[in-house]
Amino acid sequence: MTYDDGSWFDEDPGPLVRPFAVTRGRAGRDMHNLDIITLVVAIRPETEAATLDREYGDILRMCQGRPLTIAEIAAGLNLLLAAVKVLVSDLISSGHLIFRSPTKSVDRPDVQLLQAVLDGVRNI
Repeated sequence: MTYDDGSWFDEDPGPLVRPFAVTRGRAGRDMHNLDIITLVVAIRPETEAATLDREYGDILRMCQGRPLTIAEIAAGLNLLLAAVKVLVSDLISSGHLIFRSPTKSVDRPDVQLLQAVLDGVRNI
């Protein structure tokens, strides 16, 4: 959209609140080892969402009845993954959500197999 004076503005300005404001400046600490594919589900009723800040309430509503990944929550809220990890971690600590992180593989890949794949790709 343009104005008569030639200036313009975007129809969708994006998020109006910076991610660090949503998380109150917190990042990276006490994050319950959350990954982007960590599954999160609500264990408190949706009615409690009204007592929480907007972002917390949105997350609680989204996770009712079915597990969502951290990435899905971030996409649904249009927030950065780092900010969503902080918010979800807060909700886990307060007992509103539970989570299940993917298991870490302790097996190391076969170096010979990786080398064979690399050699095959180079020969293409």
